[in-house]
Amino acid sequence: MDRNKKDKDHFIQLDAEKLKHIEAQRKRFLTETMQRAADIDSMRCPLCNRQLEEKIVNDISITICTKCRGIWLETESFAKMLRLSDDMVDTFLDGIKE
Repeated sequence: MDRNKKDKDHFIQLDAEKLKHIEAQRKRFLTETMQRAADIDSMRCPLCNRQLEEKIVNDISITICTKCRGIWLETESFAKMLRLSDDMVDTFLDGIKE
């Protein structure tokens, strides 16, 4: 019986450590997300100086200027866009216009 209690205590300790790790990851992710949102909120179009907006179109994150229609893509988003078929590119571009 003493062995079972030790095993339970060990698993409880492992679970507590996992929870601490998950909480640390969650806090790091939240901090990075908040920083990214602040960066986007303060970003301005280099052509017309209008504040840029972030949109998700076909699971691709883009930053656009609603005035001059400039589009900025991060590397991952650009790679996703390159993998789109011709029909999907048309759908993607229509999604930007909305």
